[in-house]
Amino acid sequence: GELLDFADNSLKDDKEIVLTAIENNPEALEFASDRLKSDREVVYNSVSKARMDILLYRWKFIKR
Repeated sequence: GELLDFADNSLKDDKEIVLTAIENNPEALEFASDRLKSDREVVYNSVSKARMDILLYRWKFIKR
């Protein structure tokens, strides 16, 4: 996910690459191209993944 920061601009504008990066780390959206930061599917995946990560963290914390 964070490696997207160091990628070539053409990769930061590749939707499949950005979606894969977001799957690994939803904060990778920060490094996507402006065009993809405005893409509904890309933003939705980032927010959904972040929300799921938070829920899983809370569940693990409460379960202890």
